Amino acid sequence: MLQITLLEKSYLNKCILKELSLTIEKPGLYGIVGANGVGKTTFFKCLSGLETYQGTILYNGQPLFSDQVAFFPTEPFLYDHLTVEEFYTFFSKLLEIPPSKKYAFEIDKKLLIRQLSTGMRKKVYYNALLQKPYTLYIFDEPFNGLDISSVLHIKRLILSLAQTHIVFVASHLLETLQHCQCIYLLQNSVFQDFTPEEIDIIEELLIKSNTEK
Repeated sequence: MLQITLLEKSYLNKCILKELSLTIEKPGLYGIVGANGVGKTTFFKCLSGLETYQGTILYNGQPLFSDQVAFFPTEPFLYDHLTVEEFYTFFSKLLEIPPSKKYAFEIDKKLLIRQLSTGMRKKVYYNALLQKPYTLYIFDEPFNGLDISSVLHIKRLILSLAQTHIVFVASHLLETLQHCQCIYLLQNSVFQDFTPEEIDIIEELLIKSNTEK
């Protein structure tokens, strides 16, 4: 069970998230949606231990630590001067594990990072981060910059992880969330939960919130 209670998260005296709570009872795929600027990425960074916050995040009654969370940001940072293999090795040392011998994507390890397209860079980051297992997985806009084949590959990967883990996916493309057990709409620091069959309702609420700005 994952229990999240974010009492407050602020930047430069501006409150981004306040009294936000969410409880997830079992493994599965859970979508996170919301307008730009509502705090989705901030929420993910708090879960990942990348931001300080007031509150608690518990997994099975125990504090959730940053090394238990795999966070895939929208635009992962890679070192352009390294080869793909060197980046894998560098990342494995950060994770304090031996380099993996098996990766989700087949990529020429001799290529320099700076030679790679946006989609290829994302695949390299996936390969590097997934060299170890985690308790919680977070994918922030995982399909950006990927071709159709890669999107399908990532979908299969995410669905496989969701069989035994809690997996969060944020996407502006609501149709990519059709396999979620639940879709959470973040508005005004409150989560509203919907089923994938209620995507039309989510769309209407997002349109309404955008026109009210």
